[in-house]
Amino acid sequence: MENVPKANPNFVVTLYFGMKMLPMVISLICIYLGYKLFILGVTGQASLSIESKTVSGQLINAAPGLFFAVGGLIALTFSIIKGVKINFNNKNGGNMNIKNMSHE
Repeated sequence: MENVPKANPNFVVTLYFGMKMLPMVISLICIYLGYKLFILGVTGQASLSIESKTVSGQLINAAPGLFFAVGGLIALTFSIIKGVKINFNNKNGGNMNIKNMSHE
């Protein structure tokens, strides 16, 4: 364990936020592709039915672009809701804690 290099805190934070931004970028691409499919008039017969104990919904004969856009919006919403909290503790030799805010 003596030869193990220490991680650069700036690199760790950059990598962490990069991985948090990746789902947001993919969500935005899905929303854009759904928009383009919808505008181009691509049609199809797709249906979606969602049921749970408290909520139920049904989407019948929707265009495929709508599924891309709605899926992207749902993924984007969850990416934004799940926040990040960073604590810098310089008293103990510069310890750094990164936590998801939804797990507190």
